[in-house]
Amino acid sequence: MQLGGSVQFVRRMLLLALLALPVNVAALAQPALIPQPTSVAWHEGAVKIGSGAVVEARGGAAPTAAYLVRTLELKPSRGGTSRIRVALVSKSKIANPEAYQLRAGGNEVVVEASDSLGLFYGVQTLRQLITTDKAGGRTVPAVDIRDAPRFVWRGLLIDEGRHFFGKSTLLKIIDEMAAYKLNVLKLHLTDYEGWRLEIPGYPKLTEVGSLVDGKAQYFTTADMQAIVHYAAERHIMVVPEIEMPGHAGAAARSYPEFFNKEGSAFDPANPRTYDFIRGVLTQVARLFPAPYLDFAGDEVGDEMWNGMADVDRLKAEQGLKTNKDVQAYFGRKVVGIIESLGKRPMAWDEQVEAQAPKNVIIQWWRRDRPDVLTAAVEAGHDLVVSPADHLYFDYPQGPGEPGAPWEGNKGGPQSIEKMLAWEPVPDSFTPEQSAHVLGIEACVWTEFIATERYLEFMTFPRLLALAEVAWRPRGPRDDKEFEMRLQPHLEVLRAKGINARRGEGDAYEFITN
Repeated sequence: MQLGGSVQFVRRMLLLALLALPVNVAALAQPALIPQPTSVAWHEGAVKIGSGAVVEARGGAAPTAAYLVRTLELKPSRGGTSRIRVALVSKSKIANPEAYQLRAGGNEVVVEASDSLGLFYGVQTLRQLITTDKAGGRTVPAVDIRDAPRFVWRGLLIDEGRHFFGKSTLLKIIDEMAAYKLNVLKLHLTDYEGWRLEIPGYPKLTEVGSLVDGKAQYFTTADMQAIVHYAAERHIMVVPEIEMPGHAGAAARSYPEFFNKEGSAFDPANPRTYDFIRGVLTQVARLFPAPYLDFAGDEVGDEMWNGMADVDRLKAEQGLKTNKDVQAYFGRKVVGIIESLGKRPMAWDEQVEAQAPKNVIIQWWRRDRPDVLTAAVEAGHDLVVSPADHLYFDYPQGPGEPGAPWEGNKGGPQSIEKMLAWEPVPDSFTPEQSAHVLGIEACVWTEFIATERYLEFMTFPRLLALAEVAWRPRGPRDDKEFEMRLQPHLEVLRAKGINARRGEGDAYEFITN
């Protein structure tokens, strides 16, 4: 064997061993599962999973079975001593499409679900259940698991607009999202610093708007198609965010005729502005099969349209008294465009104050404006919850650690302990209002994150805590118990080359004076 091949073999065996490394055996004898399933019953015994274990599947279960064979590096076999059966069952048995049941005992492991979604999540749990002994033998402890997620929206936003990380970085993140049952990847693709998506009908968006030190940095159509396909294979939906009317400096540098004189916001009084927006969003809608399109609509200052004669005329013609009224007018026009493209609009919570139509999904982020969250649900909006003081991963993870300096620091650093103590749905919500909370989404904003290594440090292992909160039923969470389950996962992440934070000592690398 070549030396390089030998090294790769040793590293692969180490990683397979780590994938199921149990936490301190004296403290927790069973494999550490994240997120913790709804119901787990451990039994005596274990199922051996040799390289020749037979994986059985029929019909719609076959793609999930093939994924399992690849990830476990199993060899094709018909005569193995153990079997893994992956099966689709009727909805009368398992009603929730994301739910699954897993049983291990004797010489068989069975994963069942009524949909490929649930099967995939059951397989992720199976991967975490596998333990590897010193000789390389793999087993699954005898167990009976019944599991389903709390929220249907379990999301992570990556800001590619401020700093660009590219396709390979996203594919790695997608793999970890899939492993921990997250299902929405939001891509913030445009901002002042850069426009990061090729739009063939408007080439200057990337020729001009994507430049960083004279170099174009953006996703080509082929790049994004590959990302969307890769995510879809792992049951992750990719949702694009195209900022408007503000946070639009890169687009303004490219096509200034559609913007205010400062180049900070779209010109809402220019009819051609909406032709431009329709042209761009039409191509975005074709590229992303997700049923949602996020236009953001946040942080529009009252000064952005001051002194613009055409905006003053618009106000007079439409009976608009303030710039907030103008923003509401703009928002309604954009919502109409998005809906005409067959997509459901999504925006930040400022759009509640802009009287966004009821069909717009509102993403609440302003921790100091719970009144806006209440107003949104009372108006009948569906909600995704992303408070800046709990789910903004650009903020510090511990005292004295690097991170954003703004309002998300209220209440202390955004530690895993703080995340696990948080309840996403206010106690004041009625059952009917609670049903409008689709889920939660953490945001990795990158004003201060310029390298992949720092991006990983700020994202991991908080992503695992995000998964825990998004999946498990409402109720108290023990952060000490979670930290115990977390330790082997940290080792796995770092064995993969992901710079996951282990403690405050890892922060010193990123502290600057």
